[in-house]
Amino acid sequence: MESLGLIFCLAFFAYFPIAGISSILLARRIIDFGHQGVNPFVRVCWILFLLFMMFCGIVLIGLSILVVVFNQQSHLGALLLIIPSLILYSFTIYQESRCYQVAFALNQGDEYELPETLQIKIQSIRIFGWILLGLPLLVFLPIFISFLPLLLAFIILSCLINIISLSKRANESELLWLLTVCVEKNIPLGPEIDTYAETQPRKYRARLELLSSRLYSGVSLSTALSETPGLVPQSTVVSIRIGEVSNTLGLALRDAAVQTSKSLKNESGETSATYLAVYVTVVGTILFTIAGFIMYWIIPKFKKIFMDFDANLPTMTLTVINLSDFIIANFFLFLPIFSIPFTLLILIHMGNYFGWSNLRIPLFTTWFPRLNTPDCLRQIAQSISAQQQPQIALSSASQYHLWADVRIRSESVKNRVNQGENLWASLQHAKIISRSEAALCVTAERVGNLPEVLRALALSIEQRRNRKLRVLADLLKPVIVCTLGLVVGLFVIALFIPIVQLIFDFS
Repeated sequence: MESLGLIFCLAFFAYFPIAGISSILLARRIIDFGHQGVNPFVRVCWILFLLFMMFCGIVLIGLSILVVVFNQQSHLGALLLIIPSLILYSFTIYQESRCYQVAFALNQGDEYELPETLQIKIQSIRIFGWILLGLPLLVFLPIFISFLPLLLAFIILSCLINIISLSKRANESELLWLLTVCVEKNIPLGPEIDTYAETQPRKYRARLELLSSRLYSGVSLSTALSETPGLVPQSTVVSIRIGEVSNTLGLALRDAAVQTSKSLKNESGETSATYLAVYVTVVGTILFTIAGFIMYWIIPKFKKIFMDFDANLPTMTLTVINLSDFIIANFFLFLPIFSIPFTLLILIHMGNYFGWSNLRIPLFTTWFPRLNTPDCLRQIAQSISAQQQPQIALSSASQYHLWADVRIRSESVKNRVNQGENLWASLQHAKIISRSEAALCVTAERVGNLPEVLRALALSIEQRRNRKLRVLADLLKPVIVCTLGLVVGLFVIALFIPIVQLIFDFS
């Protein structure tokens, strides 16, 4: 199996990082220069390189299959050996095929701006590129973290990152309250932001000064915040735009500040997803360490004892020994599975630090169209409270929201409403609200308390999500602990039954 290990290492330390770097560079070049700003010769080189990378992926799959077939493994063993390689290589080939589609679409059409579908694809390509680039680190991270001092350092680092994330959320809330007071008291925003920036650290102060300079130049507050991302949640920019259009900017800012403060309180609670992810990662690492130590050090010693005494081993013991030998001989194929908790924890920390609404995650948001439902309902309620048409909220979301799929759905709903379709039926068709929620909105509109119902419905959706997270945490923790005990118990029973039998035979 040395050949399979060599192929695996070649893929992880050469093929996957090169594919990740090329994907990131292609996406960045198109975002910086537009799809019309790529030299035709460079475009041809990109296409040829991507075809070469897809060919390399197919070759790696073929070599892995040949190595497994010619090593005369059992059907189950061959399947376990080949599945990790097939999944990872197929994922990379799929990534390269998407890059090929984007490269082939360059310099097509007359518009300089990127089409919406191409923007979504480019964002997902960049995300997958970072995943491929980080695979070598994520795969071997469990080995380094398995040592207790490093594990303790990793836990402390996770707590520090969580504290920094909460501090960033607090800065967003503080800035929103400052903007709220300034707008309500008719105080100029630029000088107040400059004064506030003098009390902040250097990096954050530079971004605040950039915001104030854009306000001095005469642009609107929503445009200035949109062009200075990271200062406030991106969904708040949509609400501010609605307030500007409907002449209720102070009310919009106050609602956004109150909502951000509530979100900050929820994030600092004990039921945060970060604590659950840390718990899963720590217990999973302990399980990985204990099982690996038993397989690598304990089981070979027992195996030698049983062979020296020519013991008749039960089926459970033989299964554990064969499984241990198989995993130790091909440990590199199972490392991606053990790296999943670390990958999830890193992603959660990134989301907590930058803010989930400030991340471009098109593939994930496309799968879950109701992620933006609470914000959408609040924005529609804001428009109706200002005695404006709900199309203002949809138009602002289609223009300022950071998620491309939300922009597309908002534009689609707006067009349907403009053509005479019912708003709630259009939102249900776009999978933003459910049938029961649409019926509730129709009833509230008939009664005349629609804004209050929309805000209550948004709060109810968020509370249901929090309850599901708490239920998941309550279920997952005992399951992980029981799994840890089951694995250790299986090893103990399988190894000590023959030992007890040998003691009885000799006595």
